[in-house]
Amino acid sequence: MRQPHVIASLVSALLAVIAANVTAPDRSALSPPDAEAESGPTPDGRAEFFEMQRRRLDGRDVPPDHLLRVFEDIRTRERAPDQRTGEIVTGWTELGPGNVGGRTRTLVIDPISSFVMYAGGVSGGVWKTTNGGASWFSLDDMMLNMSVCTIAMDPTDHNTLYAGTGEGMWYGTGDAGRGNGIFKSTDAGATWTHLSSTANAHFNFVNKLVISPNDSARIYAGTRSGVFRSVDAGESWQLVLANWWQVDPGASQSSNGCQVGCLDLAIRNDTIPDTIFAAFGSFLDDGLFRSTDGGATWSLVLTDPEQGRMSLALAPSDNSTLYVSMANNADLGEPMGKLVQVYRSIDGGATFQPRADLANDPFAPWLLSNLNYSVGCYGSLNTGQGWYDNIIAVDPIDPNIVWIGGVDLLRSDDGGATWGVARDDSGGGSLAYPHVDQHGIVFHPGYDGITNQIMFVTNDGGIYRTVNARATPSYVTCPVNAPAAPPGIAWQALNLDYGVTQFYHGDTSPTIDRFIGGTQDNGTIGVSSATGLNNWLRLLGSDGGYCAIDPTNPSVMYMETQYFPNIYKTTSSGASVTRAVAGIMDSDGLFITPFAMDPSNPQILWTGGSRPWYTTDGAAYWLPARTTAFSSGGRISAIAIAPTDSNIVCMGLSNGRVFRSTNALAPLPIWTESNSAQGLIDGAYVSSIAIHPTDPAILYLTYSTYGVPHVYRTIDGGASWARIDGAAPNDIPDIPAHWIAPRPSNPNQLFLGTELGVFTSNDAGTTWIPVPGIPHTIVETLDFQRDDQLVAFTHGRGAWRATLVCAGDLTGDQLINLDDLQALLFVFGSVVPPGTGPDLDGSGTVDLGDLQLLLFNFGQSCA
Repeated sequence: MRQPHVIASLVSALLAVIAANVTAPDRSALSPPDAEAESGPTPDGRAEFFEMQRRRLDGRDVPPDHLLRVFEDIRTRERAPDQRTGEIVTGWTELGPGNVGGRTRTLVIDPISSFVMYAGGVSGGVWKTTNGGASWFSLDDMMLNMSVCTIAMDPTDHNTLYAGTGEGMWYGTGDAGRGNGIFKSTDAGATWTHLSSTANAHFNFVNKLVISPNDSARIYAGTRSGVFRSVDAGESWQLVLANWWQVDPGASQSSNGCQVGCLDLAIRNDTIPDTIFAAFGSFLDDGLFRSTDGGATWSLVLTDPEQGRMSLALAPSDNSTLYVSMANNADLGEPMGKLVQVYRSIDGGATFQPRADLANDPFAPWLLSNLNYSVGCYGSLNTGQGWYDNIIAVDPIDPNIVWIGGVDLLRSDDGGATWGVARDDSGGGSLAYPHVDQHGIVFHPGYDGITNQIMFVTNDGGIYRTVNARATPSYVTCPVNAPAAPPGIAWQALNLDYGVTQFYHGDTSPTIDRFIGGTQDNGTIGVSSATGLNNWLRLLGSDGGYCAIDPTNPSVMYMETQYFPNIYKTTSSGASVTRAVAGIMDSDGLFITPFAMDPSNPQILWTGGSRPWYTTDGAAYWLPARTTAFSSGGRISAIAIAPTDSNIVCMGLSNGRVFRSTNALAPLPIWTESNSAQGLIDGAYVSSIAIHPTDPAILYLTYSTYGVPHVYRTIDGGASWARIDGAAPNDIPDIPAHWIAPRPSNPNQLFLGTELGVFTSNDAGTTWIPVPGIPHTIVETLDFQRDDQLVAFTHGRGAWRATLVCAGDLTGDQLINLDDLQALLFVFGSVVPPGTGPDLDGSGTVDLGDLQLLLFNFGQSCA
């Protein structure tokens, strides 16, 4: 118990102790660190899956300021002393991957100090390199919104940056989630301020930012609502070109109305006033608009009945030349996203001419496709996904050299008439190749086409560089798998320490430091501490999904690709992987279909789409555990097996219902349903289920649907359920909950992965507190590698591991005593990674707040 008299004596002496024993604190910033898979089916499946998990039951949008209010509440609670008692998570360590990357739509380079670059992960925040991309470091893991899709640098003050959030290519919420306006830094990214003028629904999806070359306080933002202009460096905004679809969603399509609004902007650097081009359209046709008076008036300069998403590129050497990469829409009933045409204007946008020779150039019709799987090469598998990846750029020196990126990357040397492949898709030979799904092309500030041919591309795999962008591309026709003619365009990945990988799920080995995870478009990847955390290896391609490591033999691992059934197995730590779905006759699972390994028998695994399947022989053969679907319209979205009884299996569905069996391995098992009659939420998405380590009648469940309670518990095997998301101010806010994990040695201690980090409860869900030290991003999976080791797999910031310690027990002797006080005072005033060691309040500085917390718990035992 606490000892008040001891505390009082200590408090009275503290100032003297500090003055006598603590030197002036070092408040300098921490130093930065020193120093491929093909695309699967079109990414609309990912976006639909992401939105389905979160969509409100009433179909209404989440209020635009909702996440802002939740975020501020979380930050306040993380620092509250009365919430930081007892056992806590501390010492979060980033596990990587630091060599894989993730979806990146924006990259800017300081034109004076070209070794300084900034990149944005679509759910990983803003990153910086000071060594030309040799290594990266995150600028603000506690940023209000991590979905950074566009960055603009002030042309007159390179320390001033603007970051726009929200990935608006999809007409729903988007794969990486909705944004929350624009952020501004005036100190080269060290700190960021949320522009309050953009804290509204008009700035939920900021697709492009450009700054006037004539007045750096004049900024243009392309958003879902249209084009906004600021004349005071972001303090206020005016809508200068409205997207009527968003202003009045019930109105019919007009000359500037579509679901996604403005997806691209281009601004000339040689006209006064500003000349701006704005591209509208994707799923519906709309048009390309031009303003020659700084956004005061606009005219439609290019449209096409097939027109969908357009990307724009002005020739740096001649701004009267503009290229447009135009994908098709969904209006005419054709597969959306294939190339319509590459248009060029040489008169500043007054007229446009089609340039791609669609009839004779073998590559031209499929410029936005996966070439090997396009209609042209394969037959019918892939026509393009230009609504998702569509980028065009012009050589800074020669306006006839044009680059285009869709799934692949191509170059034209004759103004877009003919095209050659610029990425070697074979993966063999001496030429590396960038990841698929291109989103950005940026030239080095010193590019001259001769001595400096450096060019960067960003894509679903991160950031890549070539130093010979003018080398010869490949004109080999199908199959497109031969290296380019010598010397060839060679590529290098620049993803060291660039931790923006988007995990869907992950697992750990309890016996060795082995980690495995399924990712968005980077396949299934794995690593062990023996190989180093910047050396994750790809085990399986496409989109990865659920994973499992055999706890008795870590060489045996299971993994999957998107859709069902696509489970694979390795018995050689990934050296060889084979598909393991024999017996499964269904194909009606979710985009990411769950599977789970029996904790007490790793030969038993469960999975399913509309009905459950299981194997008892390590996936050699699967059997159905039900002859009919569980529930009309529902798909299995969560699975748990009782650690103490292999016959007790629980499955959650995408429609909110839960089915539990106590004889699951019997020939005809009985499944008992829980739904709204038992206290659950019909229609909500069950994101995870966990069973008590010793009492299988106790189950925990999470919902990722906005607008409903997010955590439930049953103590009677599902006969009745009760919400346990707490009451304000110690509750789980209305944000998606993705994973719940009871601590094995103390099941009353719960950990919850959410849309904005991790929460924990020490009292079985009565009260909850946010856990500091981990980025405020989507936490998809939590796994206890060991009882005191918790691993988090995030969708945008890679994997992290933390140690569970007693708040204030800095020496690890299970007591909070004078030794701990001395340890804290020894580093008092130091700047440390937030939430690590003596930083008990997660502020990043060892200060009076941490001292207060230690004294609050002084004299307690952690045992």
